[in-house]
Amino acid sequence: MDSSSDAPQKTPEPELSQPPEDRPAEDSSTSAESPAVESGRGSGPASDAPTAEPIDSSGHRAKFSNTEVASALAAAEAEDLDAAVDEVMKDFSAAQLSASSDNQDVRDDFTEGAIVMGRIANIGSEDVLIDFGAKALGSMPLSDIQKEETCLVGDEIEVFVVGEDKRTGLVTVSRKKARHAALMRDMKVGVEVEGSITGMNKGGLDMDIDGIRAFIPASQVDIHFLKDISELIGQTVRAEVTKFDREAGDVVVSRRKYLIREQAARKKDLFAQLEVGQIKHGRVRSLTDYGAFVDIGGIDGLLHISDMSWGRIAKPDDLLKVGDEIDVRVLKLSAEDKKISLGLKQVTESPWQNVEEKYTVGSTLKARVVRLANFGAFVELEPGIDGLLPISEMSWTRRIRHPSELVKEGDVIEVGVASVDGTKKRISLSLKQLGEDPWADAETKYTVDSKVNGKVVRTTEFGAFVELEDGIDGLLHISELANERVKAVTDKVKPGQEIEVRVLGVDKDAKRISLSMRPPPAEPSPEELARIQKAAARKKSPGKPRRGGLTLDWEIQGLDQIDPSSFA
Repeated sequence: MDSSSDAPQKTPEPELSQPPEDRPAEDSSTSAESPAVESGRGSGPASDAPTAEPIDSSGHRAKFSNTEVASALAAAEAEDLDAAVDEVMKDFSAAQLSASSDNQDVRDDFTEGAIVMGRIANIGSEDVLIDFGAKALGSMPLSDIQKEETCLVGDEIEVFVVGEDKRTGLVTVSRKKARHAALMRDMKVGVEVEGSITGMNKGGLDMDIDGIRAFIPASQVDIHFLKDISELIGQTVRAEVTKFDREAGDVVVSRRKYLIREQAARKKDLFAQLEVGQIKHGRVRSLTDYGAFVDIGGIDGLLHISDMSWGRIAKPDDLLKVGDEIDVRVLKLSAEDKKISLGLKQVTESPWQNVEEKYTVGSTLKARVVRLANFGAFVELEPGIDGLLPISEMSWTRRIRHPSELVKEGDVIEVGVASVDGTKKRISLSLKQLGEDPWADAETKYTVDSKVNGKVVRTTEFGAFVELEDGIDGLLHISELANERVKAVTDKVKPGQEIEVRVLGVDKDAKRISLSMRPPPAEPSPEELARIQKAAARKKSPGKPRRGGLTLDWEIQGLDQIDPSSFA
C-alpha cells in the first residue's frame, strides 16, 4: 500500500503462504484505517467504552467498536435507525462484518429474557440505541420510555432482552418489558404501585399497572363513600398491594390504604403550618346530618352544623352542597388524633357585636317565633340572634302552662325587650310589657277589710285561688273558709263557684292578695279597748323580773276581778 496516496486504500488481501504472525506490526497512524472510524474516534457519550476489534482475513484488527458506532449514530442526524447503522458500517468490508458477527463471546449475557443494564447512545425519532460497552449494541422503540422518565443520552437504563436482529447485528431490547419484569420481581403485599383505571366490574375497578392487571374492590376505592366509582375510569392512581399470587398472576390493591397513608403524611405536614384562627380556602367533600367535611388543601376538617351560620338552619344541605368552594376559619386543632374543627360563620362578624346598642331595654319590635320549649318561646330577632320569651312574661291576665297556648312556631309577634346581656348572648323578651300591669293600682282598688266578689279558679290542700279580675288572683286559705275547723277546701268551695270574700292584705311587689270568708271580729267595747291598751303599754316597759317563782298578769288573763288574798 502506498502511504502517500491521497485517497484511502483498502487493505490488500494477504497471501496464504505468509502467516499472520510473520507480518510486521503496522503503525497506528497508517492510512489503513477507515475515515469513518477516524471521524468517530473519541466522540460521543460512550467514547471511553472498550473496543471489540474483530480480525479480518489479512490478520489486521478492524476498528469496528461499539464506541465508534455510537459516536457515528449520535452525529448522523438521521431519523431512521437503519440509516444510522448503515452510515457507521459503510466503510467496513464484508470480511470485517463477518468477523464482527462471529464474535459470539460478547453475546453470552444477552440470552432472551435477561435483564441487563446499558447506556443510552442515541435517541432517534422512533428508536433508541443502547450501548452495552464491549458486549453489544441494542435497539428499542422510543415509545417504551414513559413520559415521566427523563432519559437523556449517556443515562444508564435497565432493559429486557427480546432477541437479536440478524440483519443489523443489534440486540433487540424493551424498556417496557424490563419494567414489567422488575415489577413482577418486586411485587409483594404492602408495595405501592401506580396504574390507570381501565374499567369497572360488579365488585370494583380494573387497574392496569404497566401491563399487569389488578383489581380494586369497591370498598377500597376511596376513603369516603363514592356514589359513582366509574368517575375514576381513565385516571392514573396510586394504590397499595393487599394480595398477590405470583403463580396465578392475581393482584388485589387498595387505593383507600394509600390515600389514608398519604392523608396522614399530609396531616402531619399541614399541622405544622396550621394555627387556630387562620382562614383557609376549601372545598366541600361530603355532607352528613351533623355537618360537612371540607378539604383545605389535602386534608379534611369538620364543619359542624352549629358553626355554619349565625342564623338557624335545619340541616347542612340547606346552606351547602358537595363541591362548593368556601372560606373557613380554623377553630380547633387536635394534635393527638389530627382532627380539625372549622367554622364558616366565624369568617364574618358576629351579629352579637354591639347588640346592646341595637336592642335597647324597653324598645318594641316584631319578630318570628322559631322554637317552643316548656319554659317559653325562642324568637328570632335577626339571623344569629334569638331572644327568649319566658312563659312568665306572656300574659298579665292568663295563667299559661305551655307557650303553645298563646303562640306557635312561625308566628310573627310584637314583643318588648326586657333585658340584654351581650357577654352571655342573652336577650329576654316580654309580651306583658306591652300591656298595662293590673297590679299597679291593686292596693287602692282592694283595701283591707273591703269585700269583693270573685270566682274560684283552682283549689289545693291548703286553700283556693280566687280570680278577682283578669291577671289578679287572691289566696283564700283553708283557715279563712269558716270560723269552725274545715277538713277539706272543697267542703266549702269548688272551682267555678262565685263567692264573696274579704280582703285581708295586699302585697303589690310580690303580687299577692290574702282573702277570707270568715266574718270580721266584733268591735271591742271601750273597757276592753282600754284594757288592751294598758296591757300593751305594760308589755313595752316590763318591770324588774323577780327571782324564782311565777309572774302572773291578772288583768291580761282576765282574773282582775278575783282577790288573790282570798286564797291565802
